[in-house]
Amino acid sequence: MLLCFVTCYKYPALSPDDQLLAGYLSKRGIIVSPAIWDDPAVNWQKFDGIVLRSMWDYHTKIHEFNIWLNKLEQLGGKVLNPIEVIRWNQNKRYLVDLAAEGALVPPLQFCLKNSADTLASVMKTNGWNKAVVKPAVSGGAYNTWKTGDTETDDQRFAEMLLQGDVIVQKFMDEITTCGEISLMFFNKKFSHAVLKRAQQGDFRVQSEFGGSVEPVYPDETVLTAAGKLLNDIAEPLLYARVDGLVLNNNEFYLMELELIEPALFMRIDQNACENFYEALLTLRIKIN
Repeated sequence: MLLCFVTCYKYPALSPDDQLLAGYLSKRGIIVSPAIWDDPAVNWQKFDGIVLRSMWDYHTKIHEFNIWLNKLEQLGGKVLNPIEVIRWNQNKRYLVDLAAEGALVPPLQFCLKNSADTLASVMKTNGWNKAVVKPAVSGGAYNTWKTGDTETDDQRFAEMLLQGDVIVQKFMDEITTCGEISLMFFNKKFSHAVLKRAQQGDFRVQSEFGGSVEPVYPDETVLTAAGKLLNDIAEPLLYARVDGLVLNNNEFYLMELELIEPALFMRIDQNACENFYEALLTLRIKIN
């Protein structure tokens, strides 16, 4: 089996985490070949499966990215996760969809590109004194910032609306006091989890902003809530990362449902690579 791990120009040889996974798969008879998603020279038809991995610049080229997805679809590429899932998951409007279906999501307002919304009006209408602003299409906390002063931030918000849809979400203090949990699932089965904490004075938990990561073993209530989000999706999912907050009453609040190119923290758990491998074999049989 020749498997493609899709990446970007910054990581032509894959991320360290994906290198670990690729090495494990090769020992199990699955050859992994990296390919840069927007490299026109790649022959996508030669692969038995295409897995989106460290393509962490797609959100800055979203038009080109969707043209590429269309190309894969026309070629009949076996893409995991499925292309229809990737299309849905690329815009954070999916949080609105999931909230409507009963998922616990921190309060947010979705603002359309070129709308007349102002940050001041959004904050006043919702009664928030602190909020997080981010593009609806983004990754890795790209252009994500906290606001509490709408007089100085309204212009920045207006400029973002000229570029695309924007989400304004109530700031949850738990992100700084308790951290954010990320749960990894392969074929919708729980594999492992990490707790991500922001460095002091920040709210972004990503490592590039000084965040830290440690293994964590979530409560069964949290696992059930995260698993239900995935089981409600009809399409097969080779991988998924469910990011959220666990509040004092043990309720799980969804922050992000990562189904495109999430870091999977394979080094955190000794069984992670085997769990991925078994999920891949199962889904390959179903797809074939």
